[in-house]
Amino acid sequence: MWFFFFTIFPFLLTYSESKILQGHLITRENWAFLARFCFLTEEGTFRYEFKLGGKEKNLKILLYYDAPHQWASIYPSNKTCIEKEAILWDGIGQIIPLSNLTFEESGCIVKKDSRMQCSSSRRFRSSRPRWWFIALADCSSEIGLNVSYWLSLTNAPHGYFWKEHFSVDEFCK
Repeated sequence: MWFFFFTIFPFLLTYSESKILQGHLITRENWAFLARFCFLTEEGTFRYEFKLGGKEKNLKILLYYDAPHQWASIYPSNKTCIEKEAILWDGIGQIIPLSNLTFEESGCIVKKDSRMQCSSSRRFRSSRPRWWFIALADCSSEIGLNVSYWLSLTNAPHGYFWKEHFSVDEFCK
């Protein structure tokens, strides 16, 4: 019995799943909301993997935060994809281009079947716990989006190992 505990338990401590979102997004729209998560001030991590359908020319991850001039100003709204993207600050990493192989931070590579796969992560740091909203957009697309995705959203609060996959608003539930 102790052998089982000391063999398996360390694995569980080092391999903990987070809030995982996985799916295949197919829409005629060129902008789509994927997820929301409230990250702690210095503890939040967003990991992703996207497999592009092959026709995306300008696909981007768009990261909005909970300020009135950000998420609340575009969702819900009748703004176009370009207007929704225009409110973001590219200089602080709110726009992650996925169709551009020269942007190394996106983690994109071309696979053997000529499709693109993007895999990387981001850390979230702010002065307070903050809601982040994740969207995908290809504002130049006339046929919409066709993307497979896997997202991992975590907080690593000190002393809350078993709650790392929870958004801050779910800690006390």
